[in-house]
Amino acid sequence: MKRALLCASLVLAGCTSELRGPLGERDATTPVRGGTLRMASFTDVRSLDAAVAFDEVSHALEGLVYATLVTLSPAGEIEPELVERWTVDEARTRYVFTLRTGVMMQDGHPLGADDVKRSIERALSPDTPCPVASFYERIAGFGEYTSRKRDTLSGLEVLGDHQFAITLTEPDATLLAVLSLPIVAPVCQTAGRAFDRDFSLHACGAGPFRLERWEPGRQVVFRRFESYFRPGLPYLDRIEWALAVPQFTQRFRFEAGEQDFLHDFTHADLSRYLSSPAWERRGVWDPAKAVHSFFMNTTMPPFDDVRLRRAVSFAIDREQIARLRPGETSPMSRLIPPAVPGHDPTPGQRFDLERAREEMKQAGYPFDPATGRGGYPEEIAFSCVGDSFEQQAAEVYQQQLARIGIRIRVKTRAWSAYLAETSRRGTSQMGSDGWAMDFPDPSDFFEPILSTRAISEEDSQNRAFWSNREFDALLGDARREPDFGARMRLYRRAEQLVFDEAPWVIVYTKRWFNLHHRYVGGFTVNPSRTQDVGRVWLDAAMRARARDRRAALPFSRGALGQRFARWP
Repeated sequence: MKRALLCASLVLAGCTSELRGPLGERDATTPVRGGTLRMASFTDVRSLDAAVAFDEVSHALEGLVYATLVTLSPAGEIEPELVERWTVDEARTRYVFTLRTGVMMQDGHPLGADDVKRSIERALSPDTPCPVASFYERIAGFGEYTSRKRDTLSGLEVLGDHQFAITLTEPDATLLAVLSLPIVAPVCQTAGRAFDRDFSLHACGAGPFRLERWEPGRQVVFRRFESYFRPGLPYLDRIEWALAVPQFTQRFRFEAGEQDFLHDFTHADLSRYLSSPAWERRGVWDPAKAVHSFFMNTTMPPFDDVRLRRAVSFAIDREQIARLRPGETSPMSRLIPPAVPGHDPTPGQRFDLERAREEMKQAGYPFDPATGRGGYPEEIAFSCVGDSFEQQAAEVYQQQLARIGIRIRVKTRAWSAYLAETSRRGTSQMGSDGWAMDFPDPSDFFEPILSTRAISEEDSQNRAFWSNREFDALLGDARREPDFGARMRLYRRAEQLVFDEAPWVIVYTKRWFNLHHRYVGGFTVNPSRTQDVGRVWLDAAMRARARDRRAALPFSRGALGQRFARWP
């Protein structure tokens, strides 16, 4: 029944009314100040606190509120943001940073080095459920601080009003990259020194937009921060970002001019936009910088048996999954996606049905495909987000695994419930998973999702709860190694352990398409996050004219368009 409902929604979204062209009489090529941009996302968010929120939609929203210490250029290179410059000693263990002067925080006080220290210590505190605190473990005193033996982080020093130093216990090739993350972005004094879940309701940083209000499950509203440190920016007055909006609803809002930017598509709708002459060359693809997979919980039966995990890994036909959405998805069998330095196009995990059945036999669960007898005797729950491509893929996994005698039941959840359930120890046997690039370094696809340090009882990023000492040691060696080629050889050895132990089944990579009307200008693809609209401008007068013209046309939205065009 669930599958039938999913297919019905896809047909409904793709075929209920004709595709309308872009709104606006010309492209908005000249920056205009003012206006409200209306955005939407298919998923909800659990937090706007940069120290703890670490999913793609949260990252896009955080980019509006917070400014980071360093950032990435359009080419993916590290460049200054709130930090103006830095120096490194010969041992590569001490960095001295100088902040920009004149930067104002959104609570009205100037940014100083003490704010940086307070914010980093707040994010890395043992009382803060930071999902990737291990990124910063080489800061001197990290262990003592996170184990409550010290009240401050000794490797983080304030040297003056606008200067601070970070001392490491050993060289770390990823330090500057992880300082580009909003995890350690300076937060206002109103955040205090201790983590407070209510801070999300009044999130405050040094970014281009202030949080006006957040209505969980419904929308987030931002307004321009007039004292933003970059002169002339941002252009927009406000951004209204709706949450948990179905894809087909977004399409009708977009066509009616009630939504200015479209990022979440059904495959049917995306195919129609791509083939429409009216929309030719109007959209832009994000590069393939994410890996999509599913996890098997190595601490729960039956996946505490590595032979069963290997059987599942060999049973998955990645080409078949990618064919569900040609153009958007490509088969993938390695951890590092194409847009990330270190990507290897050669095969990693592979589809081998006979090998899968042999692994089942070795595990004590032989299966006879001719009679359908044997296999694992109990049904296994597979967790995923409802009405998503992951659900559609899970239904194909269900068919593929049945060929080796494993029966799975697809269990759908809302996004927030899925995150809470799959990240809690002893709760989910298997489920959809994945990771999108946070910073352009291969370590980002190893440490936060598969290392032992990524395991926690709640909010675990390592959803497989897989722990391997050799794997952890290889990651440590790679972070110390300054030569990129030598680092990659270490990551290749670590990746082979993932293939051998199979806590993850790597399946596909996906590109995201971005589409906007003619009256929206200034959008460019961000190298680290999706839907970066902080520097976008909007010709509100052109939008109003275009919407009035479209509304005057008979049957311009269709019955469903009229129903779903209203903003929440």
